[in-house]
Amino acid sequence: MTATGFRWALGAWLLTIYGTLGVVRFVVDELRARGWLVLSVASLFVAAAAVAAVAVAKRAARPWRAAVALALVAFVYAALLSTMQSPEERAHLFEYGLVALLAFGAFPAQPSWRRYAIAASFTAAVGWLDEGIQALLPTRYYDLRDVGFNALAGALACAAHYVVMRSSAASSSGVAGS
Repeated sequence: MTATGFRWALGAWLLTIYGTLGVVRFVVDELRARGWLVLSVASLFVAAAAVAAVAVAKRAARPWRAAVALALVAFVYAALLSTMQSPEERAHLFEYGLVALLAFGAFPAQPSWRRYAIAASFTAAVGWLDEGIQALLPTRYYDLRDVGFNALAGALACAAHYVVMRSSAASSSGVAGS
């Protein structure tokens, strides 16, 4: 995908996040009432892991190193997810991890270290904006912990991307791009 494509996807994803803030509580409550909330959130992570595995397998010059890196990333995510108490908290890692990866792809002209910094910072900022909007909605509330989860999700996604791309790159100099 081109940088323009990443920018459009990022904009669409953020519009989806912000546009559903007023109704998402009702959807979550309904999923919980039917016993589907945990399965729904877990499905997001399984789908993300499958997409990552396929993407890395298609481009890995060092498949065994990429597999080890993916396993390490999966372990870190699993360990972190196991410490989170609610499915809603876990969903932040998916939701804002995707924001970070799309933001990373939106800035290809930057050196890779700067792209990661921009993506993580951008994710923290839009995650904080998310919570600010929630403070204005009668069915939602501002939660500083969620601001932290959003920022953590962005930083973790950037770190995971770096580890996996570095491990699957053909040469040891530089980081594979987007």
